[in-house]
Order: sequence, then C-alpha cells, then structure tokens
Amino acid sequence: MSMILVLGPNSSGKSLFAENLAVEHGEPRVYVATMVPQTEDNHRRIENHRIQRADKGFITIEEPWDFQNISIPSDSVILLEDISNLLANGIFQYHFTGIEALEQIKSLAEKCKCLIAVSIAGLVDEGYDKETANYIQQLNWLNQEVSKLAETVYEMRDGVAYEKNV
Repeated sequence: MSMILVLGPNSSGKSLFAENLAVEHGEPRVYVATMVPQTEDNHRRIENHRIQRADKGFITIEEPWDFQNISIPSDSVILLEDISNLLANGIFQYHFTGIEALEQIKSLAEKCKCLIAVSIAGLVDEGYDKETANYIQQLNWLNQEVSKLAETVYEMRDGVAYEKNV
C-alpha cells in the first residue's frame, strides 16, 4: 500500500492532477466521493468533476464517512476526494473529530494498493466563528498527519504541482 497526498486551495487544479496520478498508477480505479452537496455551487463542482473524469475509467463510490464497509479490490488505486469534506461530514454530521477522520483514511488505505488523497490546504482560522475555526484547526492537523503517512505530498500552486519534502 502506498499513499499520495495532493494539497492546495480551492480551484488550484488538485483534483485534475490527482485524477491523472490515479490513471498513471493503473487499474482498477475507484473514486471515493465524500461531498454531501448542500448548495448550488456544490452541485456544480460535482458535475464538473464527473465530466472531468468521465473517460478515465473510475468506478465512483459516494460515501460521506464510513469507509469500513466499502468493498474494493485490493489491487485498486483509490482517489479520495476529499479529506476536507470527509472531516466536515465527520464534525458537523456525525460529531466526530479529526482523529476519527484519520482512522477512516487509514482504513481506506489498507484496502488498496495506492491511495491518492486530495485536501484543501492553506486555510487560516482567524476571523471565523468558533465552530469554523475549530474545523480549520482540525483540517490543518489532519493534513499534517496524513502528510506523515504519505510517501509523496504535492502542493498545488497556480495549477502546478510541487513535490514537498516530507
């Protein structure tokens, strides 16, 4: 099992980069979608991602939190889209923390030959209400913990992937 983490701000190209990495790593390819759409923008993003990966041979599994019962071939390449949504689901819907989200990610990684995880990075908690600031702090912690587990970490800036030293 190997793990790759792709970090960056919204609309930085991290999803497209991660999809292409998954294609390079072989088949079968599984796309684990964690977003629970709540706004028109969410629905637009989901549709754009579906179109973007349409011809890349992904099997899509929509699962907002519980990866324990997902059945995936052990030789799969899994694209987890994304950690920030997984954590938001855990905190706001299931009342869990980053610790439980990390356990979910580890359990998914154990099911495949390669896990490619995507996450939002660079968020600062200043100026937000307590609940949002807590989410941002936990996301930053979770990204750091997943970085420690990953063989390779990429940071997206202006559509370009830079490999980070971990």
